[in-house]
This record gives sequence, structure tokens and C-alpha cells, in this order.
Amino acid sequence: MQIARVTPQEHSEFLNLVNAEIRPGRAKTNAWDDFPLILAPENLDWMLAVRDDQGRIAAGIACLIREIKTSCGNLGVAGIGSVVTRPDCQGRGFSSALQNEMLSLLRRNNVPLGVLWTDQPEIYAGRGFIAAGWEVHVDIAETDLATGLDPAAEIRNFHTGDTPAVEVLYSQHSLRTVRLPGDSELLYNMPGTTGLVLVGPNNVPLASVFCGKGADFPDYVAEWSGPDEMILLLLNRARELELAHHVLVPADSESLVNLLVDRGASWFAQPSGQWVVLDPAALKTFCNSSGTTPAAHVNDPREWLGTVDGQGNPQPGPLGIAIWGFDSV
Repeated sequence: MQIARVTPQEHSEFLNLVNAEIRPGRAKTNAWDDFPLILAPENLDWMLAVRDDQGRIAAGIACLIREIKTSCGNLGVAGIGSVVTRPDCQGRGFSSALQNEMLSLLRRNNVPLGVLWTDQPEIYAGRGFIAAGWEVHVDIAETDLATGLDPAAEIRNFHTGDTPAVEVLYSQHSLRTVRLPGDSELLYNMPGTTGLVLVGPNNVPLASVFCGKGADFPDYVAEWSGPDEMILLLLNRARELELAHHVLVPADSESLVNLLVDRGASWFAQPSGQWVVLDPAALKTFCNSSGTTPAAHVNDPREWLGTVDGQGNPQPGPLGIAIWGFDSV
């Protein structure tokens, strides 16, 4: 079995395999529309493939490494995705080999923490992936949302030229992915995504919401930024336009949850992903350097990131991390 990085010449073949497996014919968007960063040609160093006897790609995997601003400082995290196998090559151990190689590659590159999203967590549990962290899902279908828009303000569709101002709003979240130049423009202009902004008299966005992420997060506001009271106005407009009836709220943004619940919204919490600790010693040093007591059981991501308890309530850990919907891969 040969595992190697996907070459520029093979990129299209890799994309077509990913698309066929994770975006079937019923989807209105392609995989590269919904995951423009992890599947970009600039990320080829983090795409691996197994080839069959004819040299065709039989299975693949990819990951996207970004720094995340955590409660203890900036930390490199790998988002793992696009784990696919061609139907005629399934059952031959290709996916397992690719997962092992990717995790080894991440460890060799000193990436301490990884996360993935899956409907079949049992496939990854043997490699240390455990549901950890949390995010809150809020149903706003019957919520009493704000409607009193200031006459000097306006709600309109997001335009590409709004990107710098919206990036500034996003940067005000205390826990977030530190996006590279160009990341936001790709994310905010994904096909199947609609952005709304609230602007003042100078037409500069003061708050924003983004509805949907292609075939991911249907009927959801997957990212929002700005003052909570302005977010309520944008959520009301998104609901009026039938763009979204739910809001994804990552960790450390509970003020919006409380505001919505006070207005009649229902909610539930769930883990933010399937996490794996790749370098427990590095995480321990990282937490110690910020004056934070590290986890007692260093190989269990729940001990670091917290979890959702049996009553459905978030239980924080020493390392606060938020994954916004646009940053899931």
C-alpha cells in the first residue's frame, strides 16, 4: 500500500472522489464549495491518498491546520476531514492506514490537538477521538426577536467589499480560529451561503450573520458577529426571509444564548466535535505557561475541553475552545 501526498496533477481527481462520496447527486453544492480551505490547492501538503494498482486514487484524507485563540492563548489545531474511499476499494484497510499516517504526520509536525466531525464516531474511537467540548443550538422559530431597527441603520445583503469590516467584527470573539489572509473572503462567499449585515449611515457593517454553509448547516446561522442587540435584528430578518430558524453558538458566547432564551427560544448543547489529543505533554506545557492547571487525565480530550453532561449542560474544562460553523471541515 502506497500512501503519499496528493500532487497538483491529482488534485482534480482527489476533489472528484471527495465530492462523489460526501456530496451525492442530491446536494446543490460541491464539496469544494462547502470546504474551500481544506480542499484548496494551497493545502495540498495536507492531502494524502492511497493509490490502486492502476495508479488511481482509491482513498483519501485531508486536514486543515490553523491557530485557534483559546482561553490559554493561541494553539495549533488540525481539523481533519474528507476521509473517503472509492466504493470498489472499501474493506481493504485504506481508510485506517490513511488515518494512522495523517495522525503520525501531525505529531511529527508538533500539532497537539485534532478534531473531526462524523456521523460514525465509532470508526475513529480506536484512535483516541472522543466527543468533547460543546456548542449550543438555539431554535428561534418561535422566539420574540427584536424588530425596532434604528431609522439611521439598514439591513442588507453582505457584499464582498464588506469582508474587511466583518473580519474586524469576527475578531472581537474571544475564542475563535485565527484565519489567514484570504480565508474570510472564501468562507463568506461560499455558494449556498447568504450573509446579512446591519450597517450605519456610512454603510459600514456593524453586525453580521451568515446563513447556511452550502449543504452543511441548512436552516442555520452558522456564524454571527457584532453586538447582541443588533444580532437579534439580523436574526429576525433571516427568519423573515426563511434563511434560518436556528443559531449555532460556540463556547464562550453564552450572552446571546441567554438573551434568546429570555425571549422564548429553546436550546440544546452537544459536543463541538470528535477530538483527539496528539501531544499531551505540549498541551500540559501550554496550559502551565498561561497559569492554568492542566487536565489530570492528559489523553482524554474531555478533561481538556470539557463536555456536555448527562443533563445536557456544558461542563467547562481548563482549555476553552470555540469552533465556529464556518471553520468545521
